[in-house]
Amino acid sequence: MIGPDSRYTICVLYIDGKEEFLGTRPSIDTTPQPDDTFHTVVDGDRIDLISYRYLGSAGLWWVICDYNDIFFPLEIELGVTLRIPSVEHVQMHLLG
Repeated sequence: MIGPDSRYTICVLYIDGKEEFLGTRPSIDTTPQPDDTFHTVVDGDRIDLISYRYLGSAGLWWVICDYNDIFFPLEIELGVTLRIPSVEHVQMHLLG
């Protein structure tokens, strides 16, 4: 189910009236890769904009969160350095 390092460990689990577990997505491999990029957060940065800049899609913000163990993406502190996988890695291993 939800691993101890998952950002979902603090979430309340809701079960429908049939007691059917609705599931979560599988965890992704966040092992460092030689083509990872690093971004230091500056004033005005948002996780969706960072995702668009490096991954080509604002909708892939969750990949950056998973790679950096970010539980609350709206509260990223200034000066934090984020590890971002390459577009190729995301396409081949996460979206493929």
